[in-house]
Amino acid sequence: MKLPSFWLNKIIKEINRGDLIQVVVNMATDNTDKIAFCLLMGMALITGIIAYYLFTAAIPKAGIVDSIYRQELPPAPVATATDAAGGSSSEAVDESAFANKVEVKILKGSSTQGNPAYGPDPASAPSDALVTWVNDDTVPHTATSGTGPEDQESAKLFDTSIIMPAAKASVPAEKMGPGEHDYYCTVHPFMKGKITIT
Repeated sequence: MKLPSFWLNKIIKEINRGDLIQVVVNMATDNTDKIAFCLLMGMALITGIIAYYLFTAAIPKAGIVDSIYRQELPPAPVATATDAAGGSSSEAVDESAFANKVEVKILKGSSTQGNPAYGPDPASAPSDALVTWVNDDTVPHTATSGTGPEDQESAKLFDTSIIMPAAKASVPAEKMGPGEHDYYCTVHPFMKGKITIT
């Protein structure tokens, strides 16, 4: 780049005076630095606006769960007066008539999808036993035969009906029949278990 003769003469004079630094500072004080500063600030503003809208779009919305693992739950069954009293609306079973008793716990926190549901799972019981599900969770559950609400045989083998928290419901193993039986919770269909009757 060729400097105009005016600047060249000025530089030579300044060099002769020993003020080269002052010449460089004077040359830098033109509008170039102001324009560059304004451009940088404008780009920062545009970047900030774009980042704001992108982050706003990515923030989860209340009440909306966008996940490939989400399962829609059926409407919760209506609790009856018997259920509210802590019992089960299924037929009453005389526990004293059974020498063998098998207890299956509905585990605390099982209503959260992904947590263990029943314990032990799988469970086993002899055919002369009474199988009792005890709700250790803080919300109502059931133990209903079948693989889920879409199963055509759902609840045909056994159904405890609603078991309120700290309550229990029993089903004689003889009523279930021998073999391995799937069961689930009608309130939370992702809760699944198995029981084998020998």
